[in-house]
Amino acid sequence: MTLPTRRGFVVGCVATLAGCSVLPEESEPIEANATAPAVLPESSDYSLVIEDSPTIEMTVTVDLSGDVQLTSRQDVIATVFQRVYESAGGALFGLLTAPAVRVVDQPEVVRDPLTAVDSVRVVSLAMDADVDTVSEWRENGSATLLGTETTLMTATATVDGSERDIARVRVRAGEDSVTAIAAAPDDTVPPFGAVTRNA
Repeated sequence: MTLPTRRGFVVGCVATLAGCSVLPEESEPIEANATAPAVLPESSDYSLVIEDSPTIEMTVTVDLSGDVQLTSRQDVIATVFQRVYESAGGALFGLLTAPAVRVVDQPEVVRDPLTAVDSVRVVSLAMDADVDTVSEWRENGSATLLGTETTLMTATATVDGSERDIARVRVRAGEDSVTAIAAAPDDTVPPFGAVTRNA
């Protein structure tokens, strides 16, 4: 599998092995672009209201344990596909497709860079709205996204001044990672299972 190219990439790490230490070194940010957006089909009950490809900067941290304790921090500049939908009943549904990035080479570790972004920022992007707060995410069953069953996470967020219940699922999709977030009335089932992707 081909992963995003890293220019001048040097892992900055702190390791302890037999009394020897490896000091952190400066490294160039990883620059990566998502390959194909996740979308809702036009036949769904939702209408596309935002279609964009924002660039987001974050620092991805990886902790590895074993004979060697390793902490790696890598700056990432990721271009993601943003798709925001709204139903006639006012339900919001957002899809963020981010490039999966390799943070360390040995052992190989691949991460969704959006997991390193504050929840308020991620929900704001997914809803294309002003988000003031997001409560702690909690597991609440499972849902299927792009044919993969995964954990359904729920929280409460203040979106455009109103408190709303939100739901989130994340899956790997080829060289990308897809995050879907829904804010819907109690009687509305989020369309996680309807999401498609041409890659």
